[in-house]
Amino acid sequence: MPSVDVDRPVRVLIIDDDFLVRAAVEGILGPRADIEVVGSAGSGAEGIEVARVRRPDVVLMDIQMPGMDGIEATRALLGQVDTDVVAMTSIATPEAVQRMLAAGAYGYVLKDTAPEALAEAVLTVARGDAFLSPRHTRALVERIASDSGLEARRAAAQLLASLTERERDAARLVAAGATDSEIARSMHVALSTVKTYIQQARLKLGVRNRTQIGVIVERAGETPDQ
Repeated sequence: MPSVDVDRPVRVLIIDDDFLVRAAVEGILGPRADIEVVGSAGSGAEGIEVARVRRPDVVLMDIQMPGMDGIEATRALLGQVDTDVVAMTSIATPEAVQRMLAAGAYGYVLKDTAPEALAEAVLTVARGDAFLSPRHTRALVERIASDSGLEARRAAAQLLASLTERERDAARLVAAGATDSEIARSMHVALSTVKTYIQQARLKLGVRNRTQIGVIVERAGETPDQ
């Protein structure tokens, strides 16, 4: 995983076969002082070549592209360039998420996501944390946790017991697919407090992202509240 200097903008490459999508994403990220769009490409093969020259910190990768699709392109790209990939697509199925993550992507956002969420995905991945669109967390959590055996469920329950009551409440809401803002409203606390709860939960559970928090909650048999 590349190490991003916090004193410089995060370098981003956009790979999507739709010119309008590339232009829209560049219009969202380009004006930001903390992000620099260093290039764009209309195909997986072209994107790999551009990435080899521009050396981006983060690549926003479409999944559905003619010829080399985003999954194949991600595998090939990560074998040649020290970067991180965020899948950016209109596909929202758990299967698509799993396939892209298995290919090496470290984040997943929808093309219709809010501008601030797209920027958050880029910056989160650049810091070394995985990012998954909150509204897709629930379906993926259920899919992964359904494969768990008795020992995994016991281990998850022990891990969850290490959290404080408020951290556990936040973890349950994360597993339900709630955003930080929704968690703050549900728990009647400030957004900064929610971020602290989730960060502490991640540290205590030994996980790196929201999906992994949700999997532990699901395996422990604690039904998330909406």
